[in-house]
Amino acid sequence: MKRSIKLILIPILAYLIYSFVMYHFEKIMHFFNPYTHFPLLSYFLVYIMAVVPLMISLYMISEKNMINTLGLNINGLKKGILLSFLFILPMVLYALFFSRINTNTDPANLFAKSAFAGLFEEVIYRGFIFGILFRYLKMGFIPAVVIASVIFASGHLYQGTLLIDLFQIFILTFLGSVLYAWLYTEWNFNLWIPVVLHSLMNLVWMLFDFDHTVIGSSGANICRFLTVALAIIYTVRFKRKNNIPLSVHKQSLWTFKAIL
Repeated sequence: MKRSIKLILIPILAYLIYSFVMYHFEKIMHFFNPYTHFPLLSYFLVYIMAVVPLMISLYMISEKNMINTLGLNINGLKKGILLSFLFILPMVLYALFFSRINTNTDPANLFAKSAFAGLFEEVIYRGFIFGILFRYLKMGFIPAVVIASVIFASGHLYQGTLLIDLFQIFILTFLGSVLYAWLYTEWNFNLWIPVVLHSLMNLVWMLFDFDHTVIGSSGANICRFLTVALAIIYTVRFKRKNNIPLSVHKQSLWTFKAIL
């Protein structure tokens, strides 16, 4: 009973601290700027401030190496890079043949919103929130991914103002969150795969001027769908070919009983 309370209250408190820092992101970043003289470093430091309480809480409930617990072991980085570059091919090919490079993109902003956003958002929403719900509280995949994805999608609603835009942004980011959580689970909780794929998808989206929000054009969404389809098909075929059972199956949809 005490451990269950610990598993719930400590992460909630840590997430509230994270939310407070992120809500005041711009103010804290401007506070750092006079000392760093480099906005990208300030951007990174604010994210670190936001993530540290989450990592402390994860250590308190897992009592394990944080890097291994999250799935950021250096041994999994190579696989994350190779698979993500394979999955992103449809988006890259569409961009090269049917789009143009966005010449107005600031390199520092591009790096921050692709590499930094991909890393920290996956650590927070997949490694931390989804990970605690699915791996520690033993929720099934469906309730765990729904809770994590609703929080993730809600955090992207700032990109729109019209009701129809807000709805599309929510649905698209919600489904993206489900994909990343599924890949994280199926590849033995190797967080590098969703981290690198998320970063690459952000990079291509911004670099080739697909759209300033996640909505995009019909062509951009078709190639994004093909990237998602390739990631799913390859993962399923790989596991079947190597006689590896899928981690997300009928029994794990509502209860997860694997031993960490």
